[in-house]
Amino acid sequence: MVFDSVYEMFDPLEDKQGNRFWDWFSGKSLDSRWVTHNTGTGSGDFDMTDDGLRITSTDNGATTMDWSDANPPPTRPYSNTGSVMIVVSKLTQAQYAIQYCQLRTNHYTEAGEYVGWNTQGVTNGNASDNKIKLITNSGGGNVDTSLGSGVLYDWHVYKLTVGNGTSTLSVDGVTSGTGFASTSSNPDAILQPAIVSSASEGSVTDGAVNHFRYMECYNT
Repeated sequence: MVFDSVYEMFDPLEDKQGNRFWDWFSGKSLDSRWVTHNTGTGSGDFDMTDDGLRITSTDNGATTMDWSDANPPPTRPYSNTGSVMIVVSKLTQAQYAIQYCQLRTNHYTEAGEYVGWNTQGVTNGNASDNKIKLITNSGGGNVDTSLGSGVLYDWHVYKLTVGNGTSTLSVDGVTSGTGFASTSSNPDAILQPAIVSSASEGSVTDGAVNHFRYMECYNT
């Protein structure tokens, strides 16, 4: 069966954007362009299920997939002044678990700049707990979407838009108010996609768990 991208469902074929990539996370294994990494104790797992890709982190670290080869530089096809990433996902493991999705400049062993979002489950009652948040280290600061904890573990469609000096996050198509966040972030170089399933504080027995059904990236 041939699947269209989410972009194709809403935009004419003649208006396709540059370097467009999509992955339905179906089949028996990850697409070969993905490279996987682990930090912390143990090894993370990448399992294709009937519900898409399940990523289980190490017990006290992070399990990542991105386009970084074994040595720098990574493959970085997306503009830091005009690009989009769309992800359909859900946070599954509650206690001490986070899901990160980012467009970032760096190889996984390097420092660098990023913009993206995190979906963070219950930890120790900190102000950042139970949030979906637009996050960045390239100016503007992190911004909550104001979505309540009651929807934290649902499936959501996330859309990150990186512009010239600004970045926005839209959750489930919301363009203002609850489910939307904006920041004056502009990473300093071209970008690659990254997905992270991570233990937050201390150790997560059997790892933090996240599910992913779809990703799409393109230049605007």
